[in-house]
Amino acid sequence: MTSDDLISRITRLEAQLAQPTPAPMGGQVSIPLDPIRHHVYTGDGGPCTTELFGQQCAEPADRHERPHPA
Repeated sequence: MTSDDLISRITRLEAQLAQPTPAPMGGQVSIPLDPIRHHVYTGDGGPCTTELFGQQCAEPADRHERPHPA
């Protein structure tokens, strides 16, 4: 792929991304994402100690998935 091909492809993608967001379809609804529970709480009752993407979660236990029963 040449640099001209890459520039042309990027230009087309940028044009597509610049299009306005279409209106919702009939019956389409948004879903609440808060709280997002994507990992099980780790900690001793205080803030969560799970490290995600280089940052500590630090959310309280009730904002997490419950561990699966053993």
